[in-house]
Amino acid sequence: MMNDPILILENIEKHFGNMAILRGISASVLEGSITAFVGPNGAGKTTLFHSITGDLRMDSGTVLFRGQSIGGKPPWKIARLGLGKLFQDVRVFESLTVLENVLLALHDHSGRSAVVSLLRAPLHFHANGRQHAQAREWLETAGVEQPYDRPAGQLSFGNKKLLALARLMAGKFNLLLLDEPTAGLSPPMIHQLSELLRMLVRKRNVTVALIEHNFSFVSAVADTAYVLRSGMVHDQGPTDEVLGRDENREILIGL
Repeated sequence: MMNDPILILENIEKHFGNMAILRGISASVLEGSITAFVGPNGAGKTTLFHSITGDLRMDSGTVLFRGQSIGGKPPWKIARLGLGKLFQDVRVFESLTVLENVLLALHDHSGRSAVVSLLRAPLHFHANGRQHAQAREWLETAGVEQPYDRPAGQLSFGNKKLLALARLMAGKFNLLLLDEPTAGLSPPMIHQLSELLRMLVRKRNVTVALIEHNFSFVSAVADTAYVLRSGMVHDQGPTDEVLGRDENREILIGL
């Protein structure tokens, strides 16, 4: 049901050697919402997202996605369940065209791993007219700069990020994890991203969880915020209340 948790984290712990990075984090992300995870550098935010997506193996704890435990699953299997991700090191297929990058998300991968899917996806021969139209629609929705028939490697960093978002949207994921989505974007692009995320939640029934240092952006888009500090949840609640507390402002921006 809408507004039930789509993602539940229970006592997530992660160590690197003798250093505890995540120290019993519990949180939930409600379906049909935007949830922000904020905190100073080193608080464990990115490690938490990598633990959710299977890019890092957590030491203990439980991750439930749509009621199913996904801890220990490889990233590509977690993605096939409907969890998409965008991390700081934006990854696009630079030798493919902008359009082909999105067509890849529309391709039927039939349960294969990501590497095998890429090797067996001759886009020029299998993409039909409807898929081409859908890919262009997602690129236009995300605001990626034309032309779309040039190699993706020629895009600016900001446009590569928008392309990665267009590819995520085309993949029809239920939950998007976005790590620093505004980093490297111009103010007009950030405004565009705000509108885009709100549209996805309102009209496409997508749920978003994000890590972000741009607190104006967080305040504008997020329904709920978690403040992480030293690998633990320091505070949580409605975004305006959390960001408005003096203690949290001191932790986050030193005011």
